[in-house]
Amino acid sequence: MTLNFKESMFALAGITAIMLLGLFVVGAPTAIIFVGELIFVTIIALLKKHPYKKLQQVMIAGVSEVLTPILTLLLIGALVTSWIMGGTMPTLIHFGLKIIDAKAFLLIAFLMCSLTSMIVGTSWGTISTLGIAFLGISNALGIELVHTAAALAAGAIFGDKLSPLSSSVALASELSGAAHIDCIKANAKTTVIGFLVSIPLYWYIGTTYDVSGEGAFEQSQALLTAIESEFALGIIPILPPIIVFALIILKVPNIPTFAVGIVLGVLESVFLQGYTMNEVCTAMFSGFRMDENPVIGDVLNYSGMNGMTSIMILIIFASAFGGVVKVLGIIDALLNKIFSESSSKGKVTFAGAVIHTVCFLITGAYYAVNSILAPPLNEAYDKHDLPRAHVGSLLLNGGTGISPIIPWSGTGIFMSGVFGLTSVWYCVYAPVLWLPLILEPVATVMKRK
Repeated sequence: MTLNFKESMFALAGITAIMLLGLFVVGAPTAIIFVGELIFVTIIALLKKHPYKKLQQVMIAGVSEVLTPILTLLLIGALVTSWIMGGTMPTLIHFGLKIIDAKAFLLIAFLMCSLTSMIVGTSWGTISTLGIAFLGISNALGIELVHTAAALAAGAIFGDKLSPLSSSVALASELSGAAHIDCIKANAKTTVIGFLVSIPLYWYIGTTYDVSGEGAFEQSQALLTAIESEFALGIIPILPPIIVFALIILKVPNIPTFAVGIVLGVLESVFLQGYTMNEVCTAMFSGFRMDENPVIGDVLNYSGMNGMTSIMILIIFASAFGGVVKVLGIIDALLNKIFSESSSKGKVTFAGAVIHTVCFLITGAYYAVNSILAPPLNEAYDKHDLPRAHVGSLLLNGGTGISPIIPWSGTGIFMSGVFGLTSVWYCVYAPVLWLPLILEPVATVMKRK
């Protein structure tokens, strides 16, 4: 009832055609493209005699696996809104404008996100707190969004891949059977190169901005004055992100951590900034706008929970699609064909990187792809006397590493929602995301047990 190699190639070609036509010819939203792909693979499954009830159960199971990310997105929508109204974001932007040199902004944002993500072990937590603040500062400084998004995503993913606290590292270690620290060391061989390449890149991009003109100075001063007039600033508004970071470091799950952050944001919105409870609750759901003060509105307007709706729809259809793809056995057919014909260390490592990328592109779910690919990768690497730690490194580089680049992956959807920019536009400025995967086969072959 599963597909053979030729049938899998046909299905893969159809999926690719639908995606390309939807993106570049029709210009359809990504969620609608996934609906088309879901219909396509469901028809194939029905032709292969899979009962529809079973397929429906698989779709529901796939969606149930992403309920936690969906809840997290909703909470982030409420969290950011409450922190804007409570003065947390305005305070961070105010301090940032006074302290950070615009020419060094991208480099500072990259280094700060790298350090923070390595400490807390989560790219999502880094982007949804520190990243939001940097976005506001970059807007005020006149830094292009595409450059800011690249620096933030690169820094958050760099730390996530090398942090002892990262769930991605823990999963890679568990699936590869290699020690935790060995996976980090193996991955550092490629990821640190991407980090070192990024430092001069972000410094150079920063120097291309003309921030010495009178117009830029006046714009910055106008925003500072507007923030000071609209919000009560100081130490208290900075406490919520400090507490949230502490909870993340203590490995408190995301949902209760963000819930605490929301409560703190609501309290400071009401008791420090003078908003009513009704105003805060309404804004967390429908969004916060200061259209009467466009100087602030351009930086601090936020869509709240409602702004996450399109992202949630995309996640739901992508997860249902991935479930049917798994039932058809498309990935298994590709694995059996490729690894059976890979005879040398170089071919095995290169094939592993390619097949992981292809499978991730198909499903958009690297946790599922890692779980499916790890056993045959372990077997192939053992057969060719290659270290298991480099299986873990491949899972990190081909999963966590490129996840922001894949627009329909959970991380790609999340970051696009936060940045308001599809990853296709900013990934070229983020070598930390894609360079390690390119270097992975070379790093693996050069290392013997």
